[in-house]
Amino acid sequence: MRVTLINPPLDTVLAHGHVSPVTAYLFYNSAPLGILYIASMLETHGYKVSAIDAAAARYDIAATVREVERLKPEVIGIGSTTVVFETTKLLAKALKEAMPSVPIVLGGYHVTLLPQEAMGWPWFDVGVLSEGEHTMLELMEVYKGHKPLRDVQGIVYREEGAIQFTPARPRFKDLDKLPFPARHLLPPDLYKPIPIDEHATPKFAMITSRGCPHACAFCQKAKSGYRSHSPEYIADEVEHLVRDFGAKDIAFVDSLFCASKKRVLGICEEFIRRDIPKKVSWTCSSRVEVVDRELLQRMKDSGCWRTRFGIESGSDRVLDFISKGITKDKIRAAVTAAHEVGLRPKAFFILGHMPDSKETIQETIEFAKSIPLHDVTVQINTLLPKTPQMEIWEREGTKWGRLVNESTDEKSFWEPTFVPWGLEPSDLIDFHRQFYREFYFRPITMARHLETIHSWRDVYKYASASNLFSFLFYNAENVDFSMLKKVFGMGTSAETA
Repeated sequence: MRVTLINPPLDTVLAHGHVSPVTAYLFYNSAPLGILYIASMLETHGYKVSAIDAAAARYDIAATVREVERLKPEVIGIGSTTVVFETTKLLAKALKEAMPSVPIVLGGYHVTLLPQEAMGWPWFDVGVLSEGEHTMLELMEVYKGHKPLRDVQGIVYREEGAIQFTPARPRFKDLDKLPFPARHLLPPDLYKPIPIDEHATPKFAMITSRGCPHACAFCQKAKSGYRSHSPEYIADEVEHLVRDFGAKDIAFVDSLFCASKKRVLGICEEFIRRDIPKKVSWTCSSRVEVVDRELLQRMKDSGCWRTRFGIESGSDRVLDFISKGITKDKIRAAVTAAHEVGLRPKAFFILGHMPDSKETIQETIEFAKSIPLHDVTVQINTLLPKTPQMEIWEREGTKWGRLVNESTDEKSFWEPTFVPWGLEPSDLIDFHRQFYREFYFRPITMARHLETIHSWRDVYKYASASNLFSFLFYNAENVDFSMLKKVFGMGTSAETA
């Protein structure tokens, strides 16, 4: 049987025919590994699989449907998060109209968290709850006529107008039994790293674990458990990427790579044993309370050139509210150690947490500037379904603020949707731009980036991202001379006021 798996288009492509610079870099920097894991499982069992990354290809719905029709699948699968579900509905409707006899299977976080709402739309035939590799295999048996839907664990479907659930599928624990993602199904030149994250090319993404045991208030993966591949499997996949795809740099994009010191040291030792640092470099995410100087140095020795920290706020009061389980002192110690061993630390921040105020946001900006970070990514808080903070919102009503836009599309992390009391939407936008300007337009930050420029290619990668920087700094998609004068202090005070 022929199966086509789809990563759906983005809303901004449908609305405007193009995407913002932020979307272009943050949504197009790596392949959709979720559907590629399912694809590889199906391929190993003899199915003919194709994949479409409509987001990265910048397809609208009509272009996506044309490509699916060309492939003539007998089953269609669509993976969708909450932020692209509005588009996913439109795509499913168009596919069902064009190919009414082809079943459409919906997977991903949105249907897992909100199955009744997601399957309320008649264009989806089946929803896969939680991980899809084994469930999709069983669904193929259904579509070959070998078993009924009700015998497939972990799905939701519609029968005689009613939503039906089957028993939950137990989570498989031995991740090492999974085949590597079917990256060969998508052209690698669809993807490009953010300039400040480009160390060597080609660059590929990997996931070495699943779930997260922590309970960060803003995250849909809160308390979702944790399972990991073995160091041997991880090293095998790294060598596969080097050998078969020419990888020079790998981004480990797990929700939590540094889950424990023991796990990370095991991976580092396996990399060193196989001489992987001579073949490829890598980056990962870390928890500040897990890493210490010894671990960070071992990461550096085994090929890591950057670690990323989820800091989220520079206010201890806000950190406590969002259940980060860390303090400013712990953050400072971890970031300083990472900087001192040469790991060029990057941090993620969120503005507009429920207890945020002008004072706590300003405190966050000042804190980010006070620690030796090389780069930051700053987003605006969005209340996503089935997150701890959404539960607080539903329980305590408008105690903390108000919703100004109920959209959860891909722009919502850069435009206000929830605004705490004492702030206006314009305040969050202004603070967002201010954060980037004040962090990057400092001699110390500029010097750190100048140290990484060793060739004309390095110069080009920064120049090619000028629209991204101007969008983040000034909410403009193109750089003009007046911006440069503001940055570098040129012109009269009247001109730059």
